[in-house]
Amino acid sequence: MRLTVYTDYALRVMMYLAIKHKSGELCTIDDIAGAYRISRAHVAKIVNDLGAHGLIHTVRGRMGGIRLARPPEQIAIGEIVRISEEDFAIVACHEAGADPDCAILPACNLKRGLQRAIDAFMFELDKMTLGDSITSLSVAAGALGIDIRPVPVSMPKSLKGTTSAVPPAQALGARKAGVVRKTTG
Repeated sequence: MRLTVYTDYALRVMMYLAIKHKSGELCTIDDIAGAYRISRAHVAKIVNDLGAHGLIHTVRGRMGGIRLARPPEQIAIGEIVRISEEDFAIVACHEAGADPDCAILPACNLKRGLQRAIDAFMFELDKMTLGDSITSLSVAAGALGIDIRPVPVSMPKSLKGTTSAVPPAQALGARKAGVVRKTTG
């Protein structure tokens, strides 16, 4: 089975949004179109469709943009494919409302076998989440030119101005034990 270009682009849009998900930042259609070098009009249509199906949240206005409606771990690849593909007819006799001109149709069992193959394909895609689809967020972000900023974490006042070779969480524990010295410089 071959997925359409539309589905390919829909998966790319969702993967881009998955990369940006942790930051909470809104993305624009232009950001996504530029990162993948695909038509802005294609991305806009896909964003509209995915938004209508509740997979992405859109914010209108000058400071608007788009983001995932759910965490990437809660969105199955199969769900995206079902929304994006118009049908799963592999051969003409599978098409809805088709009147196939096939001499062997009355004795053909191929339709059932092909349907089982489609069902198995979709079963596998349903097991894979959008979160599973990206093996390394940092590598994917780099390939797309996305700046992944760490979530800001405020440092406890008791640690401000200290220098230590240990991570702040460990330094806090050591400070409580009276081990960390405050330094200047």
